[in-house]
Amino acid sequence: MKLSLGLTTGMPVARGVELARLAEQQGYYRVFVGEDVLSREIFTYLSIIAVKTRMPVASGILSPYLRSLALIASATAGLQLITGNRFSLGLGVGGIPEVKRLTGEEPRNAVEVLRESAEVIRRIFRGEEVTYEGRRACLRNYRLRVEGVAVPEVLFGVRGRRLLALAGEVSDGVIFSGPNEYLKRAIEVVRRAAERAGRDFGELRRVVWKGFVLGKAEKARVVAATMIASSPEEVLRMLELEQVAREIRRALLRRDYSSAASLVPQEALEEYCFCGTREEILDAMEELRRAGFEEFVVGPPFGKSPEEVVRSFG
Repeated sequence: MKLSLGLTTGMPVARGVELARLAEQQGYYRVFVGEDVLSREIFTYLSIIAVKTRMPVASGILSPYLRSLALIASATAGLQLITGNRFSLGLGVGGIPEVKRLTGEEPRNAVEVLRESAEVIRRIFRGEEVTYEGRRACLRNYRLRVEGVAVPEVLFGVRGRRLLALAGEVSDGVIFSGPNEYLKRAIEVVRRAAERAGRDFGELRRVVWKGFVLGKAEKARVVAATMIASSPEEVLRMLELEQVAREIRRALLRRDYSSAASLVPQEALEEYCFCGTREEILDAMEELRRAGFEEFVVGPPFGKSPEEVVRSFG
């Protein structure tokens, strides 16, 4: 079982560096940074973490709907140089409301866009001169003018059967999120897709990043409430949470976070979050490890003291 640190660009950079350094001292595997697209820029954030530590870093995730593939490629090349080719490029659609707010339209053709993103990025890093026109990418005789960089590991942070199947076919691994019952079904979708494509499922990275709170369950309920509110309908039906999700969304629209948290059933809290004592969280991770997952992301929001959490799981 591998444990990695999770940060987001919504966290001040200096604070992220402190926690990354502590995680490095405690033997964590790598650092994931999730992008809050309305906050700090993710490649800048990752670069600072990479310079201040010697740990591998990964985006978890960034959206090709918000950046050209040429920009993603050049920024990835920079991180490969900084980290000694230990950067993992996590791609996904991103939050639909945020993408719509920043582009003026909802993300469409997600399967085609993520497939072409992985394909074009790999061609660029193999040193090809790329001419390509797809759903989002449009390149004319593009060649990366950076030497000494390897093809990055490409991870997909996706949900939904079609995107999970795509991940099994073309990605180097998957960043899974969601309730436990969903995760166990999702990994089987990826496994079957990989086998149909003639790939070795055992070589795919299988990462779990979900709500994480060490300590009292009450602190995790707001996290779980926001996750339930954004869950796909198929997941809510699986857990019989459709009505609860509607009530939580109404409370969140009123910015009544206390009421939203109070609506989260205990069973749903345990499904959506790693929470409780250190031993309870490790037991929950072990259950998922037996289901085929290999890497677990610690935080955020961590709990009362992020430093205490990082040390506890070091």
